Amino acid sequence: MEGQTGRSKYRAVRDDLLQRISNLEVGDKLASEQALCEEFGVSRITLRHAVDGLVQDGWLTREHGRGTFVTEPKAGVHYPERFAEAVTGFYRQQTAAGHEVTTRVLRQELIPADETTARILDITAGERVIELVRLRYVNDQLHQHVVTHLPYEKFPDCATQDFTSGSLYDYLRDAYGVTLARNDMRVSVAEAAPDVALNLAVEPGLRLLSVASTVYDDLDRPVAHGTARHTPVNGEIEFSLRVAGPNLQEARI
Repeated sequence: MEGQTGRSKYRAVRDDLLQRISNLEVGDKLASEQALCEEFGVSRITLRHAVDGLVQDGWLTREHGRGTFVTEPKAGVHYPERFAEAVTGFYRQQTAAGHEVTTRVLRQELIPADETTARILDITAGERVIELVRLRYVNDQLHQHVVTHLPYEKFPDCATQDFTSGSLYDYLRDAYGVTLARNDMRVSVAEAAPDVALNLAVEPGLRLLSVASTVYDDLDRPVAHGTARHTPVNGEIEFSLRVAGPNLQEARI
């Protein structure tokens, strides 16, 4: 498969694996990740994207500590995010629903804030921010590509903290006493940039559901700004709006 693009390599591996699976019995074990990488001559990330897609479509299932096995095909499972009265975060939402959330950190570094980021976070342009780029998985299914910016002067330990597991919001609460009270969001459809497309295993330029979010503490100070781009199969979010207080009766009329 040498000389092909990242996308075509992914597609070739996926198609080959699907053909192979069709000749196997339910319960048969797939070869190891290392063996398949060597066989196809592809990187680990390309192979994982191909296997992720087949797990998502129900052709394969992963068993922790045992490997990947052929299973009965089934409809893809969606794990929508739900936005309601509380600022809970992706990790807490999904784990509260009984799902396993894992994270792959792609980048965690200090960069100068551009004018837009500085305005959103109420800091000076050029001031250092922590850029945290992650892939989030739910039950081994790739869900979203997330870029988050946090002011370094406020949260310096976030530059080195291990975010491969757990919740960023919970860490901010436990380490810095931050109480999140507000979440401003903008939902749009945006084209996948080359780096996002590579990590989500989609064609560059494919239109993805994009959710930009700025969270604030209980004193209405900006804490973090991030953008989550969802895989096509997980391009789904839920909103729940409630009128509280004296306006409730008026809203019912």
